[in-house]
Amino acid sequence: MTLLNLAARVCNTFTISSSQHSRTVQKVKENQYRDVVTNLDMTLHHVSEQFVNERLPGCKLISEEGDHAEISSEVLRDGEWLIVDPLDGSNNHVMGMPNYGYMAAHLSHGSLAGAVVVLPEENQYIVIQDQRILFAQPLPLRENGEFGTVYYAYPPNQGTPARQARNALIDLIDSNSAGMYRYGSACAGLYQVLCGRHVAFIGHQIRLWDAIAFLPILKSANINVMYYIKEWEITLVASNEEGLVENVAKILKNEQGIILQKFVDSEIRVDAS
Repeated sequence: MTLLNLAARVCNTFTISSSQHSRTVQKVKENQYRDVVTNLDMTLHHVSEQFVNERLPGCKLISEEGDHAEISSEVLRDGEWLIVDPLDGSNNHVMGMPNYGYMAAHLSHGSLAGAVVVLPEENQYIVIQDQRILFAQPLPLRENGEFGTVYYAYPPNQGTPARQARNALIDLIDSNSAGMYRYGSACAGLYQVLCGRHVAFIGHQIRLWDAIAFLPILKSANINVMYYIKEWEITLVASNEEGLVENVAKILKNEQGIILQKFVDSEIRVDAS
């Protein structure tokens, strides 16, 4: 499994980059102080870049910390790509708080060929490739009670329709679950859904690299996923609570015209309108 080598490189980088120097902030994106780039972000970006050059000839890298501004997401339908979030939860890492990790999704001609997720605090990596899935250690599974919690991720500076949808989603979460969680890392939130600690994950127009690596992993765990991709944003809900998923889909359609579709195979569909 080629991607297992990437997981090993990333795990090693986390191990040797635990100093305060790795937490140094290089820049703040668009004056959003919760969206920072650290030395560790850039180190993991370069690790990904080196891996692609050495082990995936012909593959192109799209990294959150790379130059992708002039690339349309429609190109994902053709060729081979590795989409990477080098450090999801950078601000948590800077402040010495928990919940951060690495994610990479390998696409080949519009289909998810594999994925890598590394969560150093959990001593966990997840690698899926060639319809095989490997874990560094067994998942710490937990049964949800009658009403579980929901992790809800959304970006800053949403427009009016998105804010209206957000308000409706928060009301839905409050009335149909044990409450909403946010701790600054979609990677960690999705992992906790996989482990059963959250009954659902809602990602509301988050960045594509914040979630795409988890799609085949969630599917392998028989967790229902519905999603919508446009440009470099993904909206998705992952849960086996059918009523909750249906109501989330209705809110997004009514407030923003976002129509979710099921993730049923490895093909990724991008809205080109």
